[in-house]
Amino acid sequence: MKSFAVLIALGFIAAAAPVASRAQGQAPSSTAPVTGMKPDRTIADPAPRKAIRARLNALREKRAACRKQARQQKIPLLKRRGYVRACMSRS
Repeated sequence: MKSFAVLIALGFIAAAAPVASRAQGQAPSSTAPVTGMKPDRTIADPAPRKAIRARLNALREKRAACRKQARQQKIPLLKRRGYVRACMSRS
């Protein structure tokens, strides 16, 4: 019972003490973007973004085809991830 009372007292002390993480940080600099978005997304050229999007779409299609093959071959669920990885690296 005594240790419980000590634990409660420590909890109150910890709650009442000021914590540095709760304090507000420094004001943002005037050179930081106001939008909160990452700068590479706001100023990136459309051509590289389009190329990246096309590459990611090709990978998605390839992965979907490998998953479909795994289902058609009735590969067990626990071995399917390995099969998809191998299929992705093969083709």
